[in-house]
Amino acid sequence: MESPVKNTQGQSRLFLAILISLIVGFTTGVVVTVYKAPSILSKMPQAQQQGPSPDEIARHIKHMEGEAAKNPQDVKGWIELGNAYFDGEIPDKAINAYLKALALSPDNPDVLTDLGVMYRRNKQLDKAIETFDKAAKIDPTHIQSRFNKGVVLFHDMNDKAGAIKAWEEVAKLQPAYPISTGQTIQQLLESIK
Repeated sequence: MESPVKNTQGQSRLFLAILISLIVGFTTGVVVTVYKAPSILSKMPQAQQQGPSPDEIARHIKHMEGEAAKNPQDVKGWIELGNAYFDGEIPDKAINAYLKALALSPDNPDVLTDLGVMYRRNKQLDKAIETFDKAAKIDPTHIQSRFNKGVVLFHDMNDKAGAIKAWEEVAKLQPAYPISTGQTIQQLLESIK
């Protein structure tokens, strides 16, 4: 009886075909992952950073109110209390806390700028502009006060020319100043002129 003859040449070809298919499949997978994954990921919604919860803000406000009552001459305490009210979107109380901080230390352009934002939220637009101007006068390189002035002029007071002037001052100080839309201040100016 004859023993069956193995077809080793056919098996080798089959093995080689399987190996080549695996290599091609793997390479295709890598290429698709490298080139397609970024576009797929960019379409997925970005996770937003979670800020403090309303309960955390309320606890922080309560704590800072206690600190301000214990140490009424502590400028930093009043600023932190104002910031807590700012975060809690309580403009009236933020304004009062910032004014107390400024009574103790009047030349703080950052506090003046935050105060201006609170005046804006409180619909006191003229006071907001006045406060941003004061911050810019104290620190001629203070960008945020100038930018915020432009926001109030453009969006709230419909003063496009005034906003452009404020934002041109920002662009002189820092042409690549980034804004929340992803543009630079220079690009914003070019788009609205």
